Amino acid sequence: MIFIGLGSSIGDAEKIFRSAEVSLEKKNIHVVGKSNILLNPPYGGVAKNDFSNAVWQIETDFTPEELLKVLQAVENEHERVREKRWSDRTLDLDILIFNDEVMKTDNLIIPHPGIANRPFVLEPLTQLVDENFEIPTLGALRNLFDHE
Repeated sequence: MIFIGLGSSIGDAEKIFRSAEVSLEKKNIHVVGKSNILLNPPYGGVAKNDFSNAVWQIETDFTPEELLKVLQAVENEHERVREKRWSDRTLDLDILIFNDEVMKTDNLIIPHPGIANRPFVLEPLTQLVDENFEIPTLGALRNLFDHE
């Protein structure tokens, strides 16, 4: 199973997420499950606005590296500006989990290194999988909540 995280702190997040889904579908990335959109305080001490966050389960034939390029292209289509890490943005798309893949390159780490520390990822993920869902290198989802 492949999961991506979505975030937006500039503009109408619901509208942006709907538009992103259309863009993904056109690029052969199929959304098969969606969490609710949750409003969260900014993370990382840079952004000024609250973030709308969600997690989607997707299906695709892309490799992780190919998927990353497509996600970044969709962010750019939605006027994503990369000025400063953790700053406000129209759209942020992150690969969280890519099947059982474990990888670390200069551009991509899977599973996403922040999963265990981010309630805005963990909470939506619980809407898509049960508590026994195993995340590579991290173990069962239920155990991640024990350490918050």
